[in-house]
Amino acid sequence: MPNGADASYKWKFATLAPRGVGWARQVEEILFPVILKECEGELFVKVYWGGVLGEDADVVAMIKSGRLSGGGFAGQGATLLCKEFGLFELPFLFNDYAEVDFIKEKMQPVLDEAAARNGLKLFLWNDQDFDQIYSTRHPIASLEDTRKASFIAWYGPMEEILLHRLGAKAVSVEVSRAASVLRQGEADAGIAPAIWVAGTQLYSILRYVNPIKIRYSPAPIAASMEAWNALPQKYQNRLLSRQMELQDKFCQGVREDNEKSIQAMLQYGLKEVRATPGNLESMRRQALPVWKEMTGVMFSQELLDEVQAHLEAYRTPTP
Repeated sequence: MPNGADASYKWKFATLAPRGVGWARQVEEILFPVILKECEGELFVKVYWGGVLGEDADVVAMIKSGRLSGGGFAGQGATLLCKEFGLFELPFLFNDYAEVDFIKEKMQPVLDEAAARNGLKLFLWNDQDFDQIYSTRHPIASLEDTRKASFIAWYGPMEEILLHRLGAKAVSVEVSRAASVLRQGEADAGIAPAIWVAGTQLYSILRYVNPIKIRYSPAPIAASMEAWNALPQKYQNRLLSRQMELQDKFCQGVREDNEKSIQAMLQYGLKEVRATPGNLESMRRQALPVWKEMTGVMFSQELLDEVQAHLEAYRTPTP
């Protein structure tokens, strides 16, 4: 967007996404033009791309201290934005994006309120991916396979608990070190989004991908409530009137980019492996205790019950 020298309102945002790739491209091509139009050039957003200001936890801390106006977050950062996002990251909660979109429609007001209690304005609930399982040494398509693997654990406590349940070794790393840890052989597997794997060129050392829908990962964009409330009401109203349209376009673009990334990596030589129905069910059963362990820690039983009820209604055929 323009350099913002004459803008009345200047926001500073930060994100792990590198400029021009995947999620960052959607921000520049879809979000910025709408901000420019609807705020009449009076709002300028300066973005620090590629993690130059640190991990998601650092960005959240800077927002709360007033040093930043907001940010774009990966799946782990979403739970720092508001811990209730952890519910939607539960292993094997969703079967596909149609279910994700249905639950977004039902639950977005709940997440809006949860973020507001943290002093944040949740603007877009975007997607990171249905993260896949990648490995460098052997295919991972069963519990027996996970027990032989060392996974990078970059996503937070829930991921480490999940890996423990699956019998895998977890190697805790920050996002900024995840790729180098795999390259150096300190770990030989990871659960990650396709855009990130392609963008870091990890496909040059990875040998296998299992496109199992082990978890859905959100990638929200949020501003501090202070920065949001400083905008004139007419600009707030205009942006909110475009919110769902922007969210839909953004998510569609990210989903297409993730699929293109997978296909490009398969053409490069990455081998796709899939779990048999029996192995998939064994992994799912082994992962389900994570739901109980996270209840009361990241979200309430009532919230989980509500989401499960919505999903059951969605999955039940209409007579």
